[in-house]
Amino acid sequence: MKGIAFFLLTCALCFSLTHREWIGQTISRISPEKLVNPYFVTVVDGTVDAGKLVTLIKKFPGVVSIDDQESTKSKSKISELVETLGTDYEVDAKFLELKSLRVMLSPTLSNESLKFVRDQVVKLGSNDHISATEVKFPEVTKVMNSHPFYEFLNSAGDWGVVGVVALFWIISFWLTYDSFRSRSYLIEKFQRKKMVAAKSLAAGIGAVAVGFFLMGLWNGTLGIIDSLVLFMILSVIWTFTLQEWKWKPSL
Repeated sequence: MKGIAFFLLTCALCFSLTHREWIGQTISRISPEKLVNPYFVTVVDGTVDAGKLVTLIKKFPGVVSIDDQESTKSKSKISELVETLGTDYEVDAKFLELKSLRVMLSPTLSNESLKFVRDQVVKLGSNDHISATEVKFPEVTKVMNSHPFYEFLNSAGDWGVVGVVALFWIISFWLTYDSFRSRSYLIEKFQRKKMVAAKSLAAGIGAVAVGFFLMGLWNGTLGIIDSLVLFMILSVIWTFTLQEWKWKPSL
């Protein structure tokens, strides 16, 4: 099991450093803002045909849905306000004709695109007849961003993921090292071969690294700095197999 874990973590380490760009893009896609639908609320007066407006808004790219329940909520709030102020207070009829529409947008849109859609909706009726709030995100995004997992991703980013994988890989190597060197020691003593551990490790991790290097080149995600970091990590660990080994009863 230790050997399998070390092999899988070696693959994960090589993948993370040959596809770090892809990891960064994935982190961006799983951010809370990309998992929920942003929205804005637009308010129109009685001079605007709400049905026609909804039809036009639905044609905008990135518009997921339009909810008119905000109109009912707004009228209820106005009615409650009137009751609080008393019967002597009268509300202009035009306020009762206002309609509120919640426009849900796709989370795949960039911040610039979200603002553009919002501005285009306002332009449909000019600022005199249509107004809109700024683009907002549901409250759940604040809760998600406060989670340690997202706090770590926001602060560390793709290099943080690489660092965690590298740490687990080093621990796995350390746990399997004695067993690996013991077997290599037996082969060296009884089959009279030299540097079995160094050659075996170099062949194993070398084959995995080359495979992921080629994959990174094919996918266009391989970077020079990432390649140097991977080579350095693998080389430093490999040098441990060159040390003189004394028998340990780890078998």
